[in-house]
Amino acid sequence: MSIELLQTMEWSRLCWDQSFEERIVLSSILPVIGNMYPVKFESNEDFVSEGVARILWKPPHSELNGWGDKRPSEIMSSYVLDGVLTERHGEGLCFNFLVQGCIKLVSCFDLIGQEDKSPLSYVSQANGSSRLQWQTCRPALMAKIGDYIYLSSSECETDLEVIFSYSKDDMCVHYSATMHAPAFYDTKITKYRLNREERKVIESVLANANLIKESVGFFCKEMEICGAEYW
Repeated sequence: MSIELLQTMEWSRLCWDQSFEERIVLSSILPVIGNMYPVKFESNEDFVSEGVARILWKPPHSELNGWGDKRPSEIMSSYVLDGVLTERHGEGLCFNFLVQGCIKLVSCFDLIGQEDKSPLSYVSQANGSSRLQWQTCRPALMAKIGDYIYLSSSECETDLEVIFSYSKDDMCVHYSATMHAPAFYDTKITKYRLNREERKVIESVLANANLIKESVGFFCKEMEICGAEYW
């Protein structure tokens, strides 16, 4: 079964000055299991409610600017926080969040069983058919990250992201984010093998994509990350 994620919480707001340090020890800013944190979500996720939730955590630069902004390797330092939202309060979508689990995003990919429903976004057409949004997207950005490929683009006012594995005979989506503006976000971890038509579209997007150039001015040690450069 797919894992639905929330992603509009800006964790960097809880450690703003530290988020812009040149080097950051990951454990010093990664939320701690057993701790409670104040969280706030954007209106794109106004469906959020009290109860069990899974929230995507990214390193500060990627959180503020996206994985596609010079730091696709930070996918490997992104995490899924499992916990409970309680005590909705104040204006907007404000809660307390008790962290009960923390696992690397890419480690979650092996925990998911095969899905039959496509996570990719389709839009309805006047003739009653539907069209894959990736089919008419703008030129994409791509990066090879370990065993995976990251692909991002946009179509009309929708931002699109996928992380997938790719072989000669198979293309499997492990992460998909469809970010409609100003409407809702749909973010999930999945294990979905593209059908023939979807694979043809994604292969075409990939063939014309621009490679993201990783740009960090220095080397970070294991369990260190580079701070945000801007937002």
